Parts: sequence; structure tokens; C-alpha cells
Amino acid sequence: MTVLSNGFLKALTEIPGGPGDEGAVRDLIARTLYPHVQDLSVDTMGNLVVVKRGHGNSGPKLVVSAHMDEVVLFVTDIDEAGFLHVATSGVVNPRTMLGKAVRVGPERLPGVICHGPVHHIKASQRGTMPAVEDLVVDIGAQDGQTAKAKVKIGHRLIFQTPFRLMGTDQTIAEDAPLPKQGRMSGKAFDNRLGCAILTELLVGDPLDFDLIGVFTVQEELGLRGALAASHHVQADVVIVLEGTVCDDLPGPSGEQRYPTTRLGDGPALTQRDRRYIVHPQLLQYLLRIASDHDIPYQFKQPNIGGTDAAGFAHFRGIPVGIISVPCRYIHGPTAVADLSDFHHVLALLRAALPGLVNVPGVRHQH
Repeated sequence: MTVLSNGFLKALTEIPGGPGDEGAVRDLIARTLYPHVQDLSVDTMGNLVVVKRGHGNSGPKLVVSAHMDEVVLFVTDIDEAGFLHVATSGVVNPRTMLGKAVRVGPERLPGVICHGPVHHIKASQRGTMPAVEDLVVDIGAQDGQTAKAKVKIGHRLIFQTPFRLMGTDQTIAEDAPLPKQGRMSGKAFDNRLGCAILTELLVGDPLDFDLIGVFTVQEELGLRGALAASHHVQADVVIVLEGTVCDDLPGPSGEQRYPTTRLGDGPALTQRDRRYIVHPQLLQYLLRIASDHDIPYQFKQPNIGGTDAAGFAHFRGIPVGIISVPCRYIHGPTAVADLSDFHHVLALLRAALPGLVNVPGVRHQH
């Protein structure tokens, strides 16, 4: 059984789900998993907790986690001309937003992110990027009264970006298997790609021990879902799946480059980030499994960003590992990822999970 079709990834990435508004994403995942798992529950924060029973009665309490939320905008003001002023929910790069299409509010009204015309910008300012608070969204309203009749302060704005398999102009059937090679583009790759991989794991064959999938909320606002889930689930060991920064792009000649990760070089393994140092024995185990199974891998460099790993490890100090799919242009309207990286993350997980019971430092408290 597999869920990794063109249609599933298209639906999962295109569906809206900003921090605190992940319900539609959660419902899609829950409907997909319901026939294949033994327990589905939603905690008070909105995390989806899924249990796939194993063959045996013992083993570590193993959690694999991926966050459902994506970075979005929200309305802070509506001016007299009918333009929407916005702020971000999560960190959004303003360089990527000008001219991009969005959907606004529960009615999904179409809008365009804009700034003053270049003809009116002073020459001294043309080399600088506007801040998010300097941008506005045009929904085609004639005036403020018209706009306020359709949009309210606090309404969310979701980037309107279709999922595409790149490098072909052919229409791919929605039930077609996801190709093993090539590249794909779309929104919310951070972290719907992790959600897709975890869903695929949970519809697959059971392990010797229970596998608990945790689809978290509000990661982009400070790991809030993971902090709550760590209390509820009480795991012995956690693997966090992510979509991470890839900056393997041309830069100024002679400038030292830190690409963080590179498309096509395999899963990105984190040694440390700004919030968490990965459990050393767990990291070494993942490296050994990758080498033994000829799975390419790379390290995320430099030590930037943060993930739900810090949330899960914060209170109990349990071993947590991080495996990521490299993604160009994340935290913006459109991201690009390599299909081989995506499939290699899945392969690494399938190879690694059965042996986690033997990793030093993984306790069996349950």
C-alpha cells in the first residue's frame, strides 16, 4: 500500500493550513490513515496522534513527527483605498512575495501582494527590499468600505501556488505514482513533505513495536504543538521529519558560500541547530544505516533554524533525531525540492526504525 501519488502530494501541499488553522490538513491526513492504523486522536492543541500497532508487546515508545502548519500572512489593517495591510505568522521572506497571488479569509478571495510602482520609488531606494509591513494586498476592492464588507482584521492569507512536477509539460494523472527522479515545486513543502513521508510510513507494514505518528501544529510559532505533545505522548525516542533550507544558488563571484544543503545530495541530517544538539548516538546510528544501505546523505550547515526536536526533548531529555528534505525558497510562496531526496528520506527511515531499540541511550520506560 502506498499513498505517494501525484494527487496526494498535490492535495496535501495546496490545502491551506497556517499556524493555529491546521484543521483541513489534519482532516486530509486522518481520512487517508483511518483504514490503516489502530488509533487516531486529536489533543487539545490540535496535534494529530496516530498509533500503528506492532507485532510484539515490547520495545521503545517510538514517535516519528512532522508539523502540519505553513507560514502565512494575516490582515492587520484595511485602508481607505481598500488595500489590506499584513503581518506574518511565522517567518516569511519578503523578497519572495511581490506580485504573488494569495487567497484571503474563509471565502478564499483572490488577491495580489503589491508595493508602490517602481516609477514612484526613489532611485536611492530601488536597491532595497520593502519590509513586510510596507507591502499591501490588492483584492480588487473599490474602497475601504467594500473591502471591509468581505475581509476582517485577523483573516489569514494563503499563498496560491499549485503543486507541479518540474521538467515536463505533460499532464500527470493524479493517481500516478510519484516519480523517483526529477524535481517538484509547490507551497508548504516545509513541512507537508515530512507529513507525506510520515503518512506513507503509517500505511506500510507494522514494525515489531508500536509506531506513533505525531502531526504537530504551530511549529512555525515556536514549537508549541511539540511542547504539548511531548507531555501527552511520553516518548522514549523521536525522529523529527522536516523540510529544511537549501541555498545552493549562484552568488557573487568570490564570495564564500554556505549552501546549507544541496538538492539531490540526499537527506539532510542535523548535528545541531539554534535550539537543539542532536543525540550523538542516535545521529551516529542514522549515519551508519545510511552507509550500510547506500543511501546518500548530507549535513545541514551551518547551524541555523530550529525544529520540533527541541520541543520534544525540552522536558524529558529523550533522544531526538532530525531528518530533512532539502527545499529551495522555503518560507515563501513557492519551494522546489528534489524527488530523489524525498524518496531517500523515506528509505532511510524504513531502514533505521527497526533497529532503534538497540541505540545506546534509548530507554524503555513503558
